[in-house]
Amino acid sequence: MRRQRRSRLSDDRGSASLEFLTLGTLLIVPLAYLMLTLSSLQGASIAAESAARNAARLLAADPAAADTQALAEATIALAAADHGFDAKLVEQTVECRGPDPSCTAPGSVLAVTVTIAVPLTFAASLTGEATPISVPTSATSSFAVTRFGLAA
Repeated sequence: MRRQRRSRLSDDRGSASLEFLTLGTLLIVPLAYLMLTLSSLQGASIAAESAARNAARLLAADPAAADTQALAEATIALAAADHGFDAKLVEQTVECRGPDPSCTAPGSVLAVTVTIAVPLTFAASLTGEATPISVPTSATSSFAVTRFGLAA
């Protein structure tokens, strides 16, 4: 009688699949979250790089024109929207490196920095949107102001 009770208590049949399901779920959920976060960060870095490059190229052609500045801002907003980021999350800075502070002299270097604040996936529901958790991603691109503007 005692041998039968011991064998029933030490029987491990069927527990491997249960352990696999439990541990698999505990490992797959954080890995899926990590993949979502990394893909958002990668998209933001690509969007910021594209926006900074195109805006700097446009502004270097004619930095003083209001139309060029509006077009550069629209280019930055479009690059962010293409990758699923709201325009509110995008910040841009334009600075001139050279002898002319208005950056209209040929040879001046115009640098555009685009920063995108990437909200972490599901973080708003965890914090109740009291403190938005985001990771900033930025890219900088520089172009020299051309002597004759863009070639038509």
